[in-house]
Amino acid sequence: MFGRQPEGIGMLSRLGLLCLGYLVISSARAIAECTSPGFNPGGDFCNNCRYEATLTVGQDQACERPYRPNGPSHATITGNRVVQRAKHGVAGVNGNVFAYQPSKGYAGSDDFTVEVSYRQRNESGKFFVHFSVVVR
Repeated sequence: MFGRQPEGIGMLSRLGLLCLGYLVISSARAIAECTSPGFNPGGDFCNNCRYEATLTVGQDQACERPYRPNGPSHATITGNRVVQRAKHGVAGVNGNVFAYQPSKGYAGSDDFTVEVSYRQRNESGKFFVHFSVVVR
């Protein structure tokens, strides 16, 4: 009596587990398709310098990442703004995080540039990060 469930409950449990598994796999796929390795190989920023970065994101997937300069950075980000908009999506910044969302259905290349204000040791300055985006 206790070992046997009514037929409908067992089916609902299996369906629920199947849906949960799909959500976990879909979430992992979306995270895995949003990659952006670090930039600035020297570690310290130079005033008015331009750094190149790449971003790979899945079609119809949003990507949000913190700035990740390579090497030890002694800088604090004090502000930022998008100075060149993406042509095939929307790019934005807030604090030390940048985000990109491609236009619905778009696949291909895009790019945008961010101006970042910083304080490093006793100096203040700004640098630019140009993101080359690949939407798959």
